[in-house]
Amino acid sequence: MSGVSNKQLRLAKWYLDHKTRLYKSLLGLLISVNIVFWGLAIYHFINYLLLTETHEQMLTELTKNKIDYLKFHEHFKPQDLAIIKSVFLAPNTSDQIKKYDFVAIIENPNKELLISLVEYYFSWDTGQTEVKETFILPGEKKYLTALGQEAGKKPIKVQFVFSDIKWQRVDSRKEVPDILSKMSIKEINLNYVMAEDRNLVIPKISFEIKNQSIYSFWQVNFIIILYQDSNIVGVNTLLAKQWKSNEQREMELMWPNIPSHTQIAVVPEINPFDQEIFMPAY
Repeated sequence: MSGVSNKQLRLAKWYLDHKTRLYKSLLGLLISVNIVFWGLAIYHFINYLLLTETHEQMLTELTKNKIDYLKFHEHFKPQDLAIIKSVFLAPNTSDQIKKYDFVAIIENPNKELLISLVEYYFSWDTGQTEVKETFILPGEKKYLTALGQEAGKKPIKVQFVFSDIKWQRVDSRKEVPDILSKMSIKEINLNYVMAEDRNLVIPKISFEIKNQSIYSFWQVNFIIILYQDSNIVGVNTLLAKQWKSNEQREMELMWPNIPSHTQIAVVPEINPFDQEIFMPAY
């Protein structure tokens, strides 16, 4: 047998001698692989059958545990404004047309919510004031007024009413200019000056203001409140226009029919969140 080496002959002889054993070994290996495969398949199928009920219960719980958006909204909605006091002031005049002043003390309990615009009015048994609008800072206690309002007769059952409120969340990460603490108000006095015809003495309220901030303002409104002990007996306003940084002014208000009082308070109104109030630096 030319072309066939001794090595190949020995290999062929070994194969023939072990052919049956090799066949049985290969067959056993295939049977073992099938047993393992079908064992795993049966194991997972049994697990599936056993866990189906648990899986269905989990799906049921997921559908039950939906987010309660109503409760979520209730938690984050603004707290209602508090009306601390609402009063109207009878006219101290002899004019036939009676004009009344109305004032309410309102508190915004929300520390991170600005009221960028609030519309309000006062109503009574036979009428109401014109609608006014203003702002209320976060956490601020503010005086809302409607001054010089005509009424046919003395108002009865006066009520303070909000007609519209626009809320604005304040970004706590954004630094807000510290302005109110930089407004100095001092030397509040009541004096009397002689009228030009020298037949009448007119009461005059004066006070000194100084803008200690680095900002200049187009205008700042000051509310002047008269108290008789703890009761509000008079309200008026005075405007400071184009009030520049580090500027000091003497403010004066003539108040002919000033009510009898024991204390005078002056409160500035300014919204540091409104960029339009600032005069340009140049």
